[in-house]
Amino acid sequence: MKEFDNLVKIVTVLRSKCGCPWDRAQRLDSYKKYLLEETYELIDGLAKKKLAIVREELGDIFLILVAISHILNKKNKFNLRDVFDTITKKLIKRHPHVFGLKKLNTKEEVYKYWVRHKAKSKRRKTLLERLPKTAPSLLLAEIFIKEFNILNREKMPQDLVLKLKQKIETLKNVKKGSVFYEILFDLCKLAYINNVDLELGLRDFIIKKASKVHY
Repeated sequence: MKEFDNLVKIVTVLRSKCGCPWDRAQRLDSYKKYLLEETYELIDGLAKKKLAIVREELGDIFLILVAISHILNKKNKFNLRDVFDTITKKLIKRHPHVFGLKKLNTKEEVYKYWVRHKAKSKRRKTLLERLPKTAPSLLLAEIFIKEFNILNREKMPQDLVLKLKQKIETLKNVKKGSVFYEILFDLCKLAYINNVDLELGLRDFIIKKASKVHY
């Protein structure tokens, strides 16, 4: 695509000796922060359904991804072709029901296959190896619960709400933070059962509340 090629050329110029001092000064660590900022701005644009913002933020994220690839290419690690080749092969390998003969008829069957296939291919021994440890805690809990549920290690307790009420009652005389963590984790389980996205939903809820509070 001509437009994408132009972006790659511009990033190359900006990071060259004749380019921009600020762009040349950026390193992988600084791009981690920018990528996080731009991702949240993209999520905000999607939440507001403002396509102009979504288009702009997608561009900013592509810029950062190209810049990161450029740095690693200069270090002789890999280039953009390697990146696209890797994701293409991964997509084909992880969709045997589309590009092969495997039968997976529902999204639940597909997700269950993905969880087990990825764990096997990456030789994971524990669920800890799957978790993106720098992710927000509510998102981390959701990932853990989804994968844990797929592994069928134990069923979701039927009396989860009752147990939650009992734990909340103990808060009157408890000073340890661990009880709060247990309650939050149980709430995450309850949200998962009811298809509630706590990470994004709570953020939207807080923003709506904040808009009604005046100084």
